Formats: sequence, structure tokens, C-alpha cells
Amino acid sequence: MRVQAVSYCRELPEVKHVGLFGVLWARRNTQRYGYDDALFIDGASFVSEGPTWNVGFFDGDRVIWPNATVLPGITMKLLQQVHEHSISAPVSIRDVADMQAAFATNTSIGVQAISAVNNVRLTDNHAILDTLRKEYDEIPMERI
Repeated sequence: MRVQAVSYCRELPEVKHVGLFGVLWARRNTQRYGYDDALFIDGASFVSEGPTWNVGFFDGDRVIWPNATVLPGITMKLLQQVHEHSISAPVSIRDVADMQAAFATNTSIGVQAISAVNNVRLTDNHAILDTLRKEYDEIPMERI
């Protein structure tokens, strides 16, 4: 997945709601420029999330979840619990070039590689992606 950073802050990001017009409009606009999706940044260029997914980065040692106000997705929360070297920290769009990998998470896609943010290419087959997918798949399901 190739994403374009766009300045956007969803209304009440920490609350799941049906008001998706703005996020889907942002996605559509990036697709018009040849990207697959949008990556939201705030006015100070700090990364938050995608329109329908959370984003994580791997710096070579740790999985970093952007320390931003986001809709806390279930897949992200589960991975934070099971991946030993996982932190929450501010991630500037300028930091992306120093990352070894980036990925999107949500319940319908699990862990999906991000191969580019704007013009910054990232590997889409880094071993951390397989590790996270395996850890996610091994989480026991809860009986309802």
C-alpha cells in the first residue's frame, strides 16, 4: 500500500462513529494522485492514523505506534499487548525516512505493509511484518 500524508484530524477520533465523509474524501483525493490511501498528519506534521486503520512503524529495534489521538483499533491494541518491543511515541512525517518498515492494521486487513509514504520507499517484506502477523494470528479468540 502506498500512502500520501495529508493534514487531517477526524472529529472525535477516539470515538467510533458513522461520520466518515471527511476521512473517505481524504482517501479519495489521495487516490486521484495515484496513491492507495491517506496517512493523516496534524498541523505540526506528526502522524496519527489512516482513514480506516491504525499505523505502526519499525525503527529496527521497536514497533512504534504514533502517540496521537486516534481511534484505538482492536488489532492495534492486541498487537501492543503481545509484541514485546512496542512503544507509543510521537512520529513526525520526517521520521518516516529513518524507519525500516511501516504497516497498517485493522480487523479486516490484519497487518498490511506500507511500501511508500509520499516519495519515501519502505520495504514491504521486512521480517517484522511476518512476526506481527504471526503474533496476531496466535492470539486466542474469545468465545462470545
